[in-house]
Amino acid sequence: MLNEEEKGYVSYTFPERLLKVKKLENFGRLNQEVIRSGVCTACCTCVSVCPEKALVMEDETPKLVGKCSACGICYRACPRTITSLKSLIGDYIAAFVGKSAIDKVKGQDGGVVTSLLLYAMDHGLIDAAIVTQKDEREPWKPVAKIATSSEDILKSSGSVYSHSRTVEALVEAIDKGYRSIAFVGTPCNIDAVAKMQMQPFGLLHLFMKVKILKVGLFCMDSFYHDGLKEFFEVKQGIPLSSISKMSISAGKFNIIYDGDKTAGWPVKDLDKYRSTSCHYCRDLTSELADISVGSVGSPDGYSTILVRSGVANELLEDAMEDGYLTLQPLDRDGLQKVLNLARLKKVQMYTERRRQTYVLKYVPTVAGVPEPLERRGAIPLVEEKAEAKAGITERALQKLLKVSDARFVDGGTMLQITLANNSGKPINDIKVRIAHLEDLFESNAWETEIETWYPFDELEFCYPRVKDDREYLLTISDRQGTILSQKLSVKEIEGKKLGESKKTE
Repeated sequence: MLNEEEKGYVSYTFPERLLKVKKLENFGRLNQEVIRSGVCTACCTCVSVCPEKALVMEDETPKLVGKCSACGICYRACPRTITSLKSLIGDYIAAFVGKSAIDKVKGQDGGVVTSLLLYAMDHGLIDAAIVTQKDEREPWKPVAKIATSSEDILKSSGSVYSHSRTVEALVEAIDKGYRSIAFVGTPCNIDAVAKMQMQPFGLLHLFMKVKILKVGLFCMDSFYHDGLKEFFEVKQGIPLSSISKMSISAGKFNIIYDGDKTAGWPVKDLDKYRSTSCHYCRDLTSELADISVGSVGSPDGYSTILVRSGVANELLEDAMEDGYLTLQPLDRDGLQKVLNLARLKKVQMYTERRRQTYVLKYVPTVAGVPEPLERRGAIPLVEEKAEAKAGITERALQKLLKVSDARFVDGGTMLQITLANNSGKPINDIKVRIAHLEDLFESNAWETEIETWYPFDELEFCYPRVKDDREYLLTISDRQGTILSQKLSVKEIEGKKLGESKKTE
């Protein structure tokens, strides 16, 4: 029989020993599914947590330089291994619009994150904060820092639109003996820390020692630093050193440079320089953070705040009462803007299948001349065949689409449509359009584009209802024309709902 001390020892070590015996995950699997497929965020998590110190970063890519013991820690901690998020923006207990009340804070929007960190540091609630600053030698290159003073925190104000190795800095801070740490990061970095906390598997020596407040940032896109340098300096003739602020809003990438000059470009103009990992991310609001902050849904000069834990809620309220922040509730319109953008990002979410398609990675240019893009690993999901399959034409296969469900949700204010691809094949470059019909005329039309709709995958859309509505029109088309056109009657949808309720009685 085991004594109490032995039982405790077994309970802590059993999951790790079991993982090692089964060898379910190792660096080879991480390399195949994440690194070679192009979804790696270069966050350095795998390198930082490897107990064998067998991994290093080379050219923003994790490399195995030692012996892999197949402990699975790198795979389980990686923010890009498959996770399941249940809702559009995750659980939250309160939502605010806020702004810094400190004159010296010049943040990205409302300066909320900087002011919150200053309050926590000034009152001894944290002894360090993991933040991202701009490299002093290379303008706009992100550098993860361990901030231990108010001055360090103020230097981190503003956003940098490139991946930062914040997890590496966090592990370093814990190793140095800091025990109460605020961690600021984008959704991928927050996911990594949350997964390390929830499934430590060999990381207990880190997380049993420290309390971490996860401060998540809203994030839609991230760009390669060399790509931004090429776009602004080579194509636009604007040195990065002259740019004082970058921001993304309303589909445009905006900058302030040379003092007070402003300029903006459609974000799609920078798609070439967009990090490949962002094409697969479906988390807009850092859903696993303690508190999430971003500009979507709030007026200019303010920040939207989603509070997700009791500790974060108390910290935020105390900072307001002590004069560090001003707060007011996030209104319905603001929240709807956040939900709409989150929905857009989740529609473009990646799947296991998509990881096996070709991924094109950005390669910096030489003297302004683009070098060829190269294909990294992976094999195409479906080989194109010239002949028809089993005598059924390509267009006939695409006809096997249907509305699998239509209902009114959110108190009857939204029309939720679920579409199913039963064709057995992926359909590329499709456009989905939903409009209200009134006397054969369309109004309140809404459109979105989907790169690839995989077989047997379902797409879900929520469309705001129109007052006194009677009928809606759903249209799906590709480059060759309309694939599906279907009218949805309000009476039929309501009748179906009534019929379902009678069945459940």
